[in-house]
Amino acid sequence: MKVVVRTVLHESDLEAVPRTSIREIFSLISKSLGIQEVWYFGLMYYGHDAEEIWVEQSKKALKDLKNHSTNLHYKVKYYPEDIGEELIESITIEFFFLQVKLCILSDEIYCPADTCVLLASYALQVKYGDYSPDTHNKDILQKQKLLPDRLRTQFSMGATEWNKNIENMWVKHKGLDKEEAMLEYLKLVQNLEMYGVTYFNITNKKGTNLLLGVTALGLNIYKTEDRKKYYNEKTLREEAEQREVEYKKQIQHMKEEMEKDQKRLYEANLTIKRLQEQLEDLQKSKEELEQQRNELSAMMERLEQSKNMEAAERQKLEEEIRSKHEEVQKIQEEVERRDAEAKRLQEEVEEARRKEEELRRQAEEALRREEEERQRKLEQEELETLPDDADTSLPELQQVNDQLKEQLKLLQSKLEETRQQEQESDLDRIHRINLLEGRDKYKTLADIRRGNTVRRVEMFENM
Repeated sequence: MKVVVRTVLHESDLEAVPRTSIREIFSLISKSLGIQEVWYFGLMYYGHDAEEIWVEQSKKALKDLKNHSTNLHYKVKYYPEDIGEELIESITIEFFFLQVKLCILSDEIYCPADTCVLLASYALQVKYGDYSPDTHNKDILQKQKLLPDRLRTQFSMGATEWNKNIENMWVKHKGLDKEEAMLEYLKLVQNLEMYGVTYFNITNKKGTNLLLGVTALGLNIYKTEDRKKYYNEKTLREEAEQREVEYKKQIQHMKEEMEKDQKRLYEANLTIKRLQEQLEDLQKSKEELEQQRNELSAMMERLEQSKNMEAAERQKLEEEIRSKHEEVQKIQEEVERRDAEAKRLQEEVEEARRKEEELRRQAEEALRREEEERQRKLEQEELETLPDDADTSLPELQQVNDQLKEQLKLLQSKLEETRQQEQESDLDRIHRINLLEGRDKYKTLADIRRGNTVRRVEMFENM
């Protein structure tokens, strides 16, 4: 009996007797690939409407597959919670990388445009190593598929511009070896909402066709037309109403704070204006003092040089000198007074700024404490019955380094300029809304885990 098994690396043709077990075929393919972490993988074939049908290894033999024996695929079936921590063998990492890359390029896993470009740059690092302008010319990028096809229609950027952005990021990966680059790629893909989900068709009591999404992080229910949302309409409506209440509170709080800030700003501006006026007056007084001192000095010099001066004339000059000296003394005192006033106002300004900074810090601290308290209360709500030592933690969202952050910001700005709104898909809109609301995959999963079993069942039946 002929058996054909396709993998992301190659295709294997085998001849086996009909009673050969699927387990034996799976073991043979695993050994030929050098894969030891076999628990992540399985054999499957595509059924009606391209549905993935996984073959039960322990019970089935080749004869049970009938005409599907020549259409088997050796693929990743189970995904770990944290790729960076749990995948060990290089061949396993490569297999995950190649399969996930195909899913990204075919849009089986939705990925936003900026992340697609970053992933493409890691894929080039995996394939070619460090970027070299002498070796890696533009033909290398043009002769292979690096991005999902939809990006070409959703943004008015030409192939040259896309490739330049990919190249600019590829340069930043200097020093990463093949395995490190594959892991960085997989860690970023792990952030995506549709990564690592195996779907099964199910129905509820109302007869609604739904999808059960099985992941390493738990079970989720999806509507068939939307594999990216985690909530049903009822939940979304409840959340929208709650958000509206919270937004109104936040807006009122912001208005009150704005009024306070405007008052403080007005008072600070008055103080600064007074300070500026004082400094101007001080400068004028200093200039006048300098002029009077110069005149006094000139008089003293004339007195010193006029020994033959008549007594009456000399006496008049001495009186003028005494008068000038008194005038200089008064100006000196005025300068000192204004200098002291300017210093006092300067201290007032600095104190006002210090208080403003302290108030801002206190406000941020209050918001932080409020958020922590809200999270604490949510965590104290009734959960499903779990063992005391159950681990409910989730992996952290993978971040990019500072160099790539700057590159991504530039790319995101360019994407906003060239976005063709009419070409935006439902998944693009959902992703954009999630960004605006500060939501990500792990926050959503954490929210899903909250609430008791009865409420979850009720939500499921109402979908």
